[in-house]
Amino acid sequence: MSIHRLWAILRKEFRHIWRDKRTLFLVTLSPAIMLVTFSYLFGMEVTRVRLGVWDQDQSALSRRFIASLTADGKFAVTATPGDYNALREAMMRGDINLGIVIPPDFEQKIIAGERSPLQAIADGSDAISLSRILARFRQRTAEIDRQLSPAGAALSSPIVLQAQAWYNRDLDSMIAMVPGLIPVVLILHSLAIALAITREKELGSFETLVATPIRALEYIIGKLLPYIAYGLVSAVIAILLALIWFGVPLRGSLFTLMAFTALYLFASLCQSLLICSFLSSQGTAMRIILLLFFIPSFFLTGVILPVDTRSVMSQVVSSLLPATHFVVVTRGIFLKASGIAPLLEQGLALFALGIVPFGLCLLTFRKQVD
Repeated sequence: MSIHRLWAILRKEFRHIWRDKRTLFLVTLSPAIMLVTFSYLFGMEVTRVRLGVWDQDQSALSRRFIASLTADGKFAVTATPGDYNALREAMMRGDINLGIVIPPDFEQKIIAGERSPLQAIADGSDAISLSRILARFRQRTAEIDRQLSPAGAALSSPIVLQAQAWYNRDLDSMIAMVPGLIPVVLILHSLAIALAITREKELGSFETLVATPIRALEYIIGKLLPYIAYGLVSAVIAILLALIWFGVPLRGSLFTLMAFTALYLFASLCQSLLICSFLSSQGTAMRIILLLFFIPSFFLTGVILPVDTRSVMSQVVSSLLPATHFVVVTRGIFLKASGIAPLLEQGLALFALGIVPFGLCLLTFRKQVD
């Protein structure tokens, strides 16, 4: 690889972005504007709730309560932590949406006709889904409450539900929504690079390029790096907007967030490059990027509703979208103070989603005009 040729492509692309005010606006300020718009627009059924149950009683009545709670399939026990630390770790990893803590004297108190507290600890980083989860849990608990009430009990409601939300105590939907929307608005950089590639083909500048000794690796890296750089700039603007305008707390490391942002931009831009290597029209590129990335990112990545785990196809499509993994990252770093270790799976997924199309771009790059 020639550093001189790579530098020529980098300089050309940076100058193009800087001189084309529409592209410059698209890759710098437009994500922040869209973040404001969508945050107020999408302030909104949950298919399956993952439970972490800490049963300190281990009695027949507590097991009956859990069995009744999960009987209809809407609640599923996916973790059985033995203390609050294990419960917190499971919630940090995203293994559970709701933690249930059953006290050690649960059966004894109910049989004696006394009230027994039952603690529900919810993941407040997704406040929109959480309100529905808690409403469903209260409804199911009330139904089970009537079933568990012993005959002749003086109290009509022996179970006292104590609910609290971690990471977003006031259940502010904006605090949960804004970090989740950052991956969506950064998709605009995929659109920008797609338009740049197809514009070169439409205007004929790619014909001039193929006459030079430029190589595939130099061309692809020269295209990627400027958009990643501008993407990081627009990400900083969006993060500042989230902190100052919306008051979203950044509990994790800004450095970690920016590192994952660069990885996310790499994945999404490489996918866009691969798709546009087969296209020659800006209009077609715009429609395909919007159809394949922008629109699905609202409904299949967990921004508004959790990913539907009942459908294999839905899970496959969601896992192929870089935004699905970056939503977990942004909410984890902003609200849960997550470090690299809890987000390692998402980081590896983003790297894989970037390096595979990057390699395919190298293989399919052709220095010829159709």
